[in-house]
Amino acid sequence: MKPGIMGNEKGAYAVIFALILLVLLGFVALGIEGGRWYLVRAELSKSVDAAALAGANNVTMPYATQLAEDFARENFQAGYIGTPGSGAGEVRFAASVIGTNRVSVTGNVDAMPVLAQLFGVTNIPVSAVGVAKKNKVEIMMVLDRSGSMKDGTKIADLKNAAVSFLNHFSTTQGQDKVGLISFAATVKYEWDLQSNFVTAANIGKINAMIPSGGTNMASAFDAADGWTDRTTTVSGNVISSATGATYAGLPDQSAISPDDRVQQFVVFFSDGQPTCFSGTFRYRGSNFDAAACATENCRSWEASAIWQDLNKPNPGCETATSGTAACGNSSASLADFPSRVLPLPTGTGQTAPCCSGGSCVSNTIRWDIFNTLPVSGYAAQDCGIPQSKFNGSTGYMCSTASTLASQQAAALKAKGIKIYVVGLGSSTQINAAYLQSLSSGSTFTYIAPTSAQLQAVFDAIAKDIKLQLVQ
Repeated sequence: MKPGIMGNEKGAYAVIFALILLVLLGFVALGIEGGRWYLVRAELSKSVDAAALAGANNVTMPYATQLAEDFARENFQAGYIGTPGSGAGEVRFAASVIGTNRVSVTGNVDAMPVLAQLFGVTNIPVSAVGVAKKNKVEIMMVLDRSGSMKDGTKIADLKNAAVSFLNHFSTTQGQDKVGLISFAATVKYEWDLQSNFVTAANIGKINAMIPSGGTNMASAFDAADGWTDRTTTVSGNVISSATGATYAGLPDQSAISPDDRVQQFVVFFSDGQPTCFSGTFRYRGSNFDAAACATENCRSWEASAIWQDLNKPNPGCETATSGTAACGNSSASLADFPSRVLPLPTGTGQTAPCCSGGSCVSNTIRWDIFNTLPVSGYAAQDCGIPQSKFNGSTGYMCSTASTLASQQAAALKAKGIKIYVVGLGSSTQINAAYLQSLSSGSTFTYIAPTSAQLQAVFDAIAKDIKLQLVQ
């Protein structure tokens, strides 16, 4: 007996294959279409994010939202990745300002299906939102005006670079703040941290900087964190010090939530190596504030006729022994003395010559800082410490100046303050590795071989700061 039609299995696999193929085609269509929709979504998202950043970077300007929308359209034009070129479903952007420092950009577009149309899908709405914030900023410019800046066009090029740097922040100076410190052997606040800093008066202060003296990096970094002037006056042979004006520097934000902090930067410039440090010093029974300096990037010892005269007993006492009645205070003028201490060997700071083992040393300075950082192999009060222990880049003077500068820079970085360092000069004039150690990293360190490059360097730093302000 022949099997009936219902029992005939011929062609069954073809039917099953057709049904499975239909399902497989659906999955393939979904995969292809899904990939295209994901690509549209990804590109739209990148466009609104970039647009929000552009708008936030100009949030204080009246055209911020229009700029953001135009920026978005440039990055995702009509018809891009198969989206409608016009009409319904064409890409649309809308930007708005939120509060005072945020810009939001919304993008909408239809992704056009191909294979999915077989299943009745005619369009796929895609949307994305980007929000960016413009942070406020506080910047302390710290500029070297030491004597070596007299060379060639160094100081003129630095002044032009500093003015150009300020102008980068002119459109946001109502909410941002910039201060300027110049330094040589001593520190000077050209102006305190302030808004509305692009003024004729401030530019005049930049242009009035005159190079002179050593390089006191430690005090310069210290001043960026806040500073109290110490003024020293001279009357005859009497030296006295007094507390002067107090400057706030960059505010301490350690107690403020990271999301609410103002971004803070130090832009530090120097054309040399640390040769000075400040401290409280003692001269013939009197304490005063001054800077102790070596010279020529620590390659030589600085001495002057006035200093040599100051540190001798009265005429005829050069070989006197302790307690000789004829020996007393020098009658030399102290006019040049308070602001600069020359680094001769230390003494006791008393009114009589320092004597040890029958040999007397002129009544030289005793520096209080030696109590915590003595010369290796000598106590703070020892007489006749040889000059060889002070000379050179590894001698006491310059190694102390370098160490103190590093400590002050580290204290700033520990508070979340980012430090840009600009070095000007060749490898014999600056120590690039040391300057980088003062900065917040290699990307925060710029070396300009010639002063003609300073404006380009300062412009690059300003642009980098502005990029970091937008999140």
